[in-house]
Amino acid sequence: MKNICYLNLNILGKYKNKVISNNVIITNERIEHIKLKHPGDYERYFSYLPDIIQNPDYILEDKDNVDTLLLLKDLHIIDKTVQVVIKLLTNRNDCNKSNSILTFWHIRRRSYLSTIRNNKIIYKKLDINE
Repeated sequence: MKNICYLNLNILGKYKNKVISNNVIITNERIEHIKLKHPGDYERYFSYLPDIIQNPDYILEDKDNVDTLLLLKDLHIIDKTVQVVIKLLTNRNDCNKSNSILTFWHIRRRSYLSTIRNNKIIYKKLDINE
């Protein structure tokens, strides 16, 4: 398990008061999942996770999974867009746990736009031009 960063609670909309902790982690099992399912993405984008999580371009509510957020960010410095999926800790019975990264990967522009269109927007950075 690796500690990644803290959630910026001010941009979580209705989840601001719902999350138990603002700590974000990634487990070894999830790291192996990413390495297997998205070859090369762990090595390429891991160092950008704190920036993506704390300063995303979009935060979307995952329409298929409860208390799960999709964070999108254009990494202009490397000309790539990354999606991070985070399962939020909202159950007081699990207070020894943290918010957890389920997966992350590079997405193409078409998938980026489709993801925004098909999920509820929780947060949108003010200077994003679509």
